Amino acid sequence: MNNNILNNNKIYTIAEIGINHNGDINLAKKMIKQAKDLGFNSVKFQKRFPEECVPINKRDQLRTTPWGEMTYFDYKQKIEFWEDEYSQIDEYSRSLGIDWSASAWDLSSIDFLKNFNLPYIKVPSDKSTDKKYLQAIKDTGFQVILSTGGTSLEQIKEAVDILDDKDLILLQCTSQYPCPTKEVHLRVIDTLKNNFDLTVGFSSHHTSPMISIMAAVYGAKVIETHFTLDRAMWGTDQAMSLEPRGMEILNNSIREFEIALGSSKKIISNKESVTLSRTVGRELNNE
Repeated sequence: MNNNILNNNKIYTIAEIGINHNGDINLAKKMIKQAKDLGFNSVKFQKRFPEECVPINKRDQLRTTPWGEMTYFDYKQKIEFWEDEYSQIDEYSRSLGIDWSASAWDLSSIDFLKNFNLPYIKVPSDKSTDKKYLQAIKDTGFQVILSTGGTSLEQIKEAVDILDDKDLILLQCTSQYPCPTKEVHLRVIDTLKNNFDLTVGFSSHHTSPMISIMAAVYGAKVIETHFTLDRAMWGTDQAMSLEPRGMEILNNSIREFEIALGSSKKIISNKESVTLSRTVGRELNNE
């Protein structure tokens, strides 16, 4: 089992690149560097074997793409990263000193990701009720982050029982893309904590950095937010992602919040004492 990503008790921030790289490794590297410069702890991708996870009835659907018209299956193949690209991602991320990982969307992807020394592995909401998949995730030995979009407490309990790990991290998540404010439901963070006695975080599909900041203040220990360099780029997830300025506001605000928490002890600081003595002195001089 790898070390817990929360060992330093800081909020762990994940820049979800997902498939916003559009199959371009150079764009992916640019996004990794940007996330590192913005202070994020990790970048995350999405790994799929299209022949395993793309539904049969969708494979031959035609799609207009920047590379011309092609079937949905061919499109998914084109934007997927394989061993060469992930080896580059691994090497480049390590050279920058930023964590990286991926969501595994099928059993073959779990096996694929076991080839890398990942700090965690992510279970997307779509796979959170697949018992065979969850057992395979558990068998990797990686720390697990589980998104809970579209699942009931009973279904989450089944997943928690299978994964059976005190270091498991649950993410409150609403599977709407983008997610309207009224459907975010930050109070579920407390519900998950109270029901499962596990670390709880938040996965955002909202278009504002403020929602993730609120989640951190509310008690989320992991914040995952979709990231793009330009929301106008082609791709299904671009429009619900935050651009660099939004990501900067998000991460900086979380770090400022951590600093502002300070101590639970009520003390009078040296600078307060100086200020108070000056105030008293001015009042005596005015008498």
